[in-house]
Amino acid sequence: MKTDNADFRNLVREHSQRLYAHIRSILLNHHDTDDVLQNTFVKAWSGIHEFRAESEISTWLFRIATNEALQHLRKQKLRKLFFMGSDTEISDDVVQSDAPDGEAIQRKLEQAMKTLSVQQRMVFSMKYFNELKYTEIAGILQLKEGSLKAVYHNAVKKIEKYITENE
Repeated sequence: MKTDNADFRNLVREHSQRLYAHIRSILLNHHDTDDVLQNTFVKAWSGIHEFRAESEISTWLFRIATNEALQHLRKQKLRKLFFMGSDTEISDDVVQSDAPDGEAIQRKLEQAMKTLSVQQRMVFSMKYFNELKYTEIAGILQLKEGSLKAVYHNAVKKIEKYITENE
């Protein structure tokens, strides 16, 4: 049992940062991202015996994280329908201030990413932040490479437009 705990800790330590960034790009909110990341690791660990090693473990984990994040968004939409009066808008985790240029740029990029569709955010994040290859993204999202390239291109154009118009 001790090795199981060590193996799980290693899995989490090795993949947390990239998975967090990926989930955050979909949900755009720290609190929800933490919850979904935790669910991702629980689901992965409980289903580790199903991993067939036909792809990298990181690809498998990204697929689980993507499904968990999308499931979370679906649940949020349902909650919104049932509780119409409540404000469940995506909130800004970053407080506006006189921040250094790097933080200001990060905030602007986060705002620009809010203009993207969920699919565009996923593809953009995987390619730009996680530096995954189109073949890896295709395996995770189960889409064709040509489609991914078009989605990425459109996401970049949308982000560039937002940044240019909001300078």
